[in-house]
Amino acid sequence: MSNIKFIKIGADGQQLPNDATDWVAVELPEHGLTFTATSIVDTDVPQEKCDAAAQALTLAGHSDWDLPTIDELSLLVDRTRYEPAISTDFFQDIQNDWYWSKTPAAWSSASAWGVYFGYGYVYYGHRNGNGFALAVRRAGQ
Repeated sequence: MSNIKFIKIGADGQQLPNDATDWVAVELPEHGLTFTATSIVDTDVPQEKCDAAAQALTLAGHSDWDLPTIDELSLLVDRTRYEPAISTDFFQDIQNDWYWSKTPAAWSSASAWGVYFGYGYVYYGHRNGNGFALAVRRAGQ
């Protein structure tokens, strides 16, 4: 199980109790990050469309959302779970699929890193390949 503390965030941007049923985001206070609780795209799409969806997002009173880096996205992997390998107590409707990060592959600008939340592994893919995305806000943005 992940040792990371998660806090549910409501549509008004306020913290909610763990038993809340109407949250839209999840805060990781020790890391200064807040993630969307669900994917920001409805279907598998290329990384560029995920990035555009993150940049256009207004949620919980904020419009400064971004695609996470691979290090940020990897924080969400729960290695005690699979299908999906993420806490379903905090993250909703996560597909057992690829989730894009904004981190490019060092050897090719045509590829980027992501997390396959079916089993929780980190890998790279061609940016034109399809996937989903969670958006992130960083403290101090």
